[in-house]
Amino acid sequence: MWKTRTKTLVLLLLITILFYWKILLTQQFSLLTGWEEVSQGYSWFQFCVHALREGHLPVWDPFTYSGHNFAGEMQTSGFSPFNVLLALVPFGTHGAMSPQVYNWLFAILHFLGLGFMFALAREFGLSRLSSLIAGMCFSLGGFVSRIGWPDMLQSAIWLPVVFLFLLRALRTPVLRRCLLNASLAGLAMGMTVLGGRVHMVIMEGIVVVTAIAFYCWQRPGHPHEDPAPAGLREPSRLQRALMILVLTVITAFGIGAIQLLPSIAYSPTALRGLGAHNAVGNQKIPYAYLSDHYALPHGIACLLVPYGFGGAGGWNEFLNPYIGVFPLLLVVIAIWKSWKNPWVRYLFFLALAAFLYSFGPFSPLHGILYALVPELWIMREASRMLYLADFALALLAAFGAELLLAREASSINWAPLRRVALGFVIAGGLAMAVPAVYGHPEVNTWVSLSILLIFLTYALFHAIAAGPRSLTLRFLAVGLILFDLAAFDWTARNKIEVAQSGVDHWARLMSCRGAVRFLKTLPGPFRVQVTGENPPNIGDVFSVLTNDGAGATVTIDYARLRSRLDLLNVKYLLEPASSSTPNPVYQDTAWKVFENPAAFPHAWLVHQASVEPSTNKAFDRVNDPSVDLRQTAIVDSAPAEPLGAASTSRDQIQFDSYGLNRLALTVQSQSGGLLILSENYDSAWHATVNGRDARVYRADGALRGVAVPAGNSRVIFNYAPRSVWIGGVLSLLTFLCVGAALIVFRHPRPTEPLNTTGLNSGSLA
Repeated sequence: MWKTRTKTLVLLLLITILFYWKILLTQQFSLLTGWEEVSQGYSWFQFCVHALREGHLPVWDPFTYSGHNFAGEMQTSGFSPFNVLLALVPFGTHGAMSPQVYNWLFAILHFLGLGFMFALAREFGLSRLSSLIAGMCFSLGGFVSRIGWPDMLQSAIWLPVVFLFLLRALRTPVLRRCLLNASLAGLAMGMTVLGGRVHMVIMEGIVVVTAIAFYCWQRPGHPHEDPAPAGLREPSRLQRALMILVLTVITAFGIGAIQLLPSIAYSPTALRGLGAHNAVGNQKIPYAYLSDHYALPHGIACLLVPYGFGGAGGWNEFLNPYIGVFPLLLVVIAIWKSWKNPWVRYLFFLALAAFLYSFGPFSPLHGILYALVPELWIMREASRMLYLADFALALLAAFGAELLLAREASSINWAPLRRVALGFVIAGGLAMAVPAVYGHPEVNTWVSLSILLIFLTYALFHAIAAGPRSLTLRFLAVGLILFDLAAFDWTARNKIEVAQSGVDHWARLMSCRGAVRFLKTLPGPFRVQVTGENPPNIGDVFSVLTNDGAGATVTIDYARLRSRLDLLNVKYLLEPASSSTPNPVYQDTAWKVFENPAAFPHAWLVHQASVEPSTNKAFDRVNDPSVDLRQTAIVDSAPAEPLGAASTSRDQIQFDSYGLNRLALTVQSQSGGLLILSENYDSAWHATVNGRDARVYRADGALRGVAVPAGNSRVIFNYAPRSVWIGGVLSLLTFLCVGAALIVFRHPRPTEPLNTTGLNSGSLA
């Protein structure tokens, strides 16, 4: 068995490497050319690796947005286990993570997705060939193959594992093993949480709830082969289903607690960008703001012709549902010939509902679920529900392959399907012949390829249906699917073409190295503002303190203070070399650096405080030009210790250390004062002055302040969010509990019956 499994894994890995040959076997193509891919996904990985190598959890990012809660924004995937693997790989020649490492991580995630779906199909009792087709359609086609964000990809690959253990939990006759499998399903959902995309977890939750409900509704009774102990009544089918659901959810929450709890704590303070609109992180997004991202009804044709209508199918960005022409034929076969199988029916209705939801305001289902399903609005783009559609279609393709590609000669009458397929061939032939003869209408190259694939699919189907299922035909089926999916895989970009037609944002980021080296020679700490559209994220990549960032959220208070470059210690501006601003302090062929003489220091002492508990009024005072913030601080409550007379000429402040989650300063003051840091306030920051706990005040709207006495003081700030530590303990305990249960309950007791119930027969048991 182990030899067979090893061969299977090698085959899946080989397929993945060959499929992504452009990014793995050459350096001519790249996943890192767009601004979001470079400044978000890649840069976040870089910061996480930097934090782990420093021996810290990536909870606070001092390099972007004048310091912000990195753990609170889920899509940064700061607690993903894959970050640990990246931390073990040395940086490239640029002093940053090599794009090749990023590419290999991308491929490994797809390999895992392929393997997970393969295992799920095998759980249904399907052959290795059919399972391979399911894995290819799920991971190398459809929604998952077009994900350009690594955090979303890390989350998307776990649904097959969730469903696999859910099936085992539903069908096992032994209650304790049923609950063990439910906890393993929850473990997989927890890994989705750690991946960083909460809406993927919500969609997985929809699958779990609907699958359990479908299971309960389909059959009124369940055969329990494990007899209940004397005097105890075996739980009913509904009770078992509820136990499975509750345990799955609890385990998922426990595993993901280290990410969920910081996000829950951060949401009330966060401002989410919605294009021209903004919304507080924990407020439900108005329905009107969800109407920009949905599929157009005619886009359903993209299932057959992915570049139909000139690519204007409405599938928003990369979210095209295409899994290949031949797999689509297999889906039709599964629905046609395996309808009696209840799981085929479930997958069909799941795909249908997902497609209907993806049409957004065109579909009443979208509005109804928006109103009824908790937190579903987080997903924003209706077309992202195609994730569930492609998951269902990939499994249906495997069920269809089991019928069409069986080794034995089939007694199925394929004539009706042949006629339908021939109709598509004739239509495709006419679509090619008319412009070939008359010169118009012009047929897009990609549409021509789709027509060719329809021809090849029909020819292969005709050959398979007409005779025995030889090894050659089975090999051709796999080859055709891979050819089809690879042809329409546009995730990797040709770097030469990108440089000729637009901006290679990876190259643009690397062009900042000269300016970064110059900035690091200057005394600090200080911040830098990168000007212009789509600024490169030099903060997370090169560890430069900046006022920029590439996140989906910022805090509400920081958004109000962001334009105050002076107050935020922006001492230098980094502008493109084409800038006409005179007198740069540094320049090269790509960038210029300018000094901002109006910038406040990174820390300063004031000896006057104006108390303003109202946030709105505090910002009014901060923006009042008559208020000298170098002398007076606007604070949310009166300092506990009295402030002395002004003596700023003799005040001295020195940064002893500046770490990711810790700052240490030496302060010398002739009288009591308030130390103000040009650092974003967060309630999780704690301070000590000369070894004693000191209150951290919200100063000047969004900064930190702490009272210091006269004389020399040692001030230390530590970032210690309770949500992270409590969540970390919960995650660790949950993981240990699941691991212990797996060790204890994995093997059946001698008195327990083995589960021999199969699913390929159509039974839900």
